[in-house]
Amino acid sequence: MTTKAYKFCKKILKDVSRSFALTIPMLDEVVRKEVLLTYLQDRLLDNFEDEVEKLETAEQKELMDCVAALFQPNQADANYYLKIIKNNAGLMDNPALYELTAQADYLYQTYLELEPEVQKISGRWLNIMNQGMQEFLTKKVRTFADLNDYCYYVAGTVGGFLTELIIYKTNLEGSAKRKLLANFNESGLFLQKVNIIRDIREDLQNRDKHFWPLDELGLSEGEMLNKDYQKQTMDGLAEMIKDVKSHQLALKNYYEALPEELAGYRKFYTVNNALALATLKKLENNPAVFYGNKPVKVSKLKFARILSRPEKYFYQQI
Repeated sequence: MTTKAYKFCKKILKDVSRSFALTIPMLDEVVRKEVLLTYLQDRLLDNFEDEVEKLETAEQKELMDCVAALFQPNQADANYYLKIIKNNAGLMDNPALYELTAQADYLYQTYLELEPEVQKISGRWLNIMNQGMQEFLTKKVRTFADLNDYCYYVAGTVGGFLTELIIYKTNLEGSAKRKLLANFNESGLFLQKVNIIRDIREDLQNRDKHFWPLDELGLSEGEMLNKDYQKQTMDGLAEMIKDVKSHQLALKNYYEALPEELAGYRKFYTVNNALALATLKKLENNPAVFYGNKPVKVSKLKFARILSRPEKYFYQQI
């Protein structure tokens, strides 16, 4: 029987993420609820990290700590943390993110439906994500080492949870387990870095922060959207592309270690990464990343082809 809380989680997913609303339903039933809930709790944490304005850093950290504390096993003060989270939903301008925050009790009720071991795994990785996100509230990405650290906290941690979940649910052992543990972080870094490259123009125009390591690239924010510096900017793009391509082997290694019995998870993985690989190809040596009128995206036709044969397009592009 599907609970009212879980029904809300499935509904709100469609409003807060079109891409994951498409791919999470592909997952095998044995991990689907766990992945959906964990995505939404990570999104809730990200709400207070990325969607609030005119808030002191100390207040922001306190709200993020409330989210991380809420989703811990055997939390005796859940009502206290829920009250704080829900009372601050008004900080969200986006209606879907407002609803997610205002109805956080549904997320918590769904969390309580998970196995104790899954709660433990989820809570541990959420804590790491929270600590890292808070570090980068005030710290800028200046070097590629900083970029790797940032991407680990926001995406590698997701891969860590997913990998431990798979290992637990399938009782995986031996070389396949070792291979997953050795490659999950780079898989997360790859996806996050593609997004960071794609979103640079919007970040420079509409946000107070971005995640390009400009010190190491020898660029300034003012130069990046100025066509007088197009050569230097395109050279910087080439370095970013080179860096993200260094993680491609990890994608293949990780995929080939996934248990065959998780056919849904394997499809979920190849769809997300084949799309990211296709996006990376569109970004490469493309001035529209900086000077276009809209974000660089994969065509609808290419997207449909990837959905129809994800493994084929994954291997073609890797």
